[in-house]
Amino acid sequence: MSGKVGAIAGDTAVTHSVECARLTEFKQFLNKLVKDSVNNAAYYGDGARLCISRSSNETYPVCTQEVPAEIIMTLWNSLLLKQCPRYFQIPILRKAVADIEGGCRNAKECDVSTSVKQAESATDANNKAEMVYDLVKLQKYVVNNLEKLLTRLTDNTEAGNLQNYAEAGSLCADGEECKCNAPTTAIQQPPVSFTAGHIKNKPRKMEDRHVCLDRYSDLYELKQQQYSFYGVFDGHSGPLAACYATSQLPYILATSLKEINNDVADVTLYREAFENAFLQTDKMFCQKGISSGTTAVCVLLAHPTVRSNQSHLYVAWVGDSKALLVSPTVSLQLVKSHKPDAADERKRIEAAEGGGTVMYVQGQWRVNGILNVSRSIGDYTVVPAIAEPDFVDVPLTPAHDFIVLGTDGLFDHVPEPMLVETIYKSLADAEQRVENIPKVLIELAKEGDSQDNITVVIVFLKNRSNIVQNFKSV
Repeated sequence: MSGKVGAIAGDTAVTHSVECARLTEFKQFLNKLVKDSVNNAAYYGDGARLCISRSSNETYPVCTQEVPAEIIMTLWNSLLLKQCPRYFQIPILRKAVADIEGGCRNAKECDVSTSVKQAESATDANNKAEMVYDLVKLQKYVVNNLEKLLTRLTDNTEAGNLQNYAEAGSLCADGEECKCNAPTTAIQQPPVSFTAGHIKNKPRKMEDRHVCLDRYSDLYELKQQQYSFYGVFDGHSGPLAACYATSQLPYILATSLKEINNDVADVTLYREAFENAFLQTDKMFCQKGISSGTTAVCVLLAHPTVRSNQSHLYVAWVGDSKALLVSPTVSLQLVKSHKPDAADERKRIEAAEGGGTVMYVQGQWRVNGILNVSRSIGDYTVVPAIAEPDFVDVPLTPAHDFIVLGTDGLFDHVPEPMLVETIYKSLADAEQRVENIPKVLIELAKEGDSQDNITVVIVFLKNRSNIVQNFKSV
């Protein structure tokens, strides 16, 4: 994995190894883990805890079919929090998944129990027992096993094998000078990046969740197309539905996307994939009998391919979280909120099987006097509230600069023109750090009297300088 540079000292030739800079970075990462372990330092910052629960009341049982999604998301979050170098993230995740899936079934620390799966119909006599895991204990088991794997890699006996944990083609070849900035694939993804922020604000609990998977295709092994995935989930009656959706919905969507042939793909297939993901996530969570629900707005960004050099945006949602597509001249709100008092939603609710009503309670129109959105994931006790998403697709052009995803805690309290202007001005301010822009928007929402949890995700479709140049040229 290294090139050779010769130097002459007297009559003796001394050979120095020019190691790939990416491999060196990975070794430094592992050395830091060892140092932190010796010093008993925490791997995670304040508030960055992987496990969602602080008590036994804030967890849920994980059935066998749900385990892979929970393992992948827990590993991915852990690798990001540990700041694992990019070109080693996916291979290490794959290795960890293989180790964990093989061992968690018999691991006592996962708190495994056995339950009888309910029959799909009265005539189904083939009820089968399945394994059920406690979410928090499963997450702890996953994190512990990842740390054991990384610790093994610090052993001297593994020093010569570390290159095997890098992505194929990402390291410099033997006998060549280190060129880590050289392209490793024929087609490079556009310079898409993201930043996100959230705050509990006035409520007693933080019930919002969000997920940003810029390496979505790599994470879920979607080989036919490069995608990125972003989602914002505004939970209510507790955070559990939102937590569940962040892990399960991306996984279920990826399963459907694997069946799409991108040479002949049409929008209908993407719509069906999203519908299946939303409805299946809702069905599995409702089976747990947990009185929690969440809105959801999800964005799938399809990057250019050999066949097409144009990016494409697919958006699906339930509830009132929103997605704003921005260019310097036009801002397009992609979401039409699902509210009980909307004429089409009211008609559907009142025609629902078993009956449904729309009532004005505590200053808002509510389904059955309870829920202030007409569609959501979860909320199994509010039957007229469905999880069938609405869907739009947008071909992206060079004029499009970024996408803003946010909960109603943001969009209901900051006018969209103000959001757009603030982001552009922040990007043009050389002293403003990109990661601080969500904080600026959150402060605007608070100044606008937002009393709710607030979450915002900004997906940049170009690098910063190009966005600023695009804005100034208008």
